[in-house]
Amino acid sequence: MKKKKKTGSVAIPFLITFLVSLVIIGGAAMFIYDKVDNDESSLLSMANEVGTLSSDDDHTILLVLDMSDSIVSSSDDYDLYQEDYSDGEEDEEEYDEEEDEDNEDEDYYDDYSPASHYVHQPYTFMLLRSRPVDKKMTFIGIPSDMLIGEANRQAQDIYLDNGVVALRNSIQYTLDVNIDRYMQFDTESFKKLCNILGGVNYPVPKGVEGIEYSGEEQYLSAEQTEAIISCGSLSGGELQRISTACSLAAAMMNQTSGERIAGNLDNSFNAMVNVAKTDISAIDYNNRKYAIKFMLKYSDPTDDNETRSSRADFVTPYGSMERSGFAADKYFSKDIKMYFESDKDKKQDPEDNTQEDTNSEKENSDDK
Repeated sequence: MKKKKKTGSVAIPFLITFLVSLVIIGGAAMFIYDKVDNDESSLLSMANEVGTLSSDDDHTILLVLDMSDSIVSSSDDYDLYQEDYSDGEEDEEEYDEEEDEDNEDEDYYDDYSPASHYVHQPYTFMLLRSRPVDKKMTFIGIPSDMLIGEANRQAQDIYLDNGVVALRNSIQYTLDVNIDRYMQFDTESFKKLCNILGGVNYPVPKGVEGIEYSGEEQYLSAEQTEAIISCGSLSGGELQRISTACSLAAAMMNQTSGERIAGNLDNSFNAMVNVAKTDISAIDYNNRKYAIKFMLKYSDPTDDNETRSSRADFVTPYGSMERSGFAADKYFSKDIKMYFESDKDKKQDPEDNTQEDTNSEKENSDDK
């Protein structure tokens, strides 16, 4: 008579096999999940590569280059000279005995003025208007002595006394445009930005300290770019300086590889946020990252014969020089409206009667 096998002898090995299988499969699943979870940035990057474009992606940034940490303005040089000269007034009688030397000092003091010596301008202001749908960006210069705001004060005075936010509000008031964010660079962060973009070839204007004039384009380092932008000794004064600065910024954007910048945009943004002062948040960046990458990547030259893009241009304000500073022409703010047409809060020009005239003509035609 055959012995019956105990059911427990079969069930126990089966359960052990089942449990081992769960451990192996579950462990593998946990390993894969953990790897995916740790690579969250890659998943986000892939997801953010898909997006849509609209006029809502248009935005304006106030760019402020403050190089006062490395250079002083001509007025500061003049004040220092006045202090040195006033210190010598205690020995006035001694100078009277040495008349020739005294006259020589007086002649030098009379001739000394910011206009007769190399002028350093440490403050540069401009607006960057980006229109991703059109794959275009425009630099709009704001002269440091431009009269802005309700009080009609110079831009650099408002910035020095009240800061970058007050400067932004004053520019908005005068130009009647919306400025979304600001970005403030010092010497270190500006040089880092130049290195990210990769330098620029540019025809250096006459009168820039430390750069020989050739009349032709020459490659500029970050230090040379800084020297050109801060040069206040150009023959056309502050208006030419800010025009040169905007032209140089546009040339830099047109000569860089948009595809290269777009591919490394996340790292570049993080690097710049860490060294510059800005109110651009990570949320702002993520919301517009796809649009910015699109604008940069797809504005590169498509013709093999072309080496430069035309994605960037610049605008120089026009107006008159008053005793208190540069006064922009009233039509200038109207002329730049074409770059801000997508702004939702754009106000209709009260002096623009074109639509009213059109409606009147239509009513008269219907009456006939």
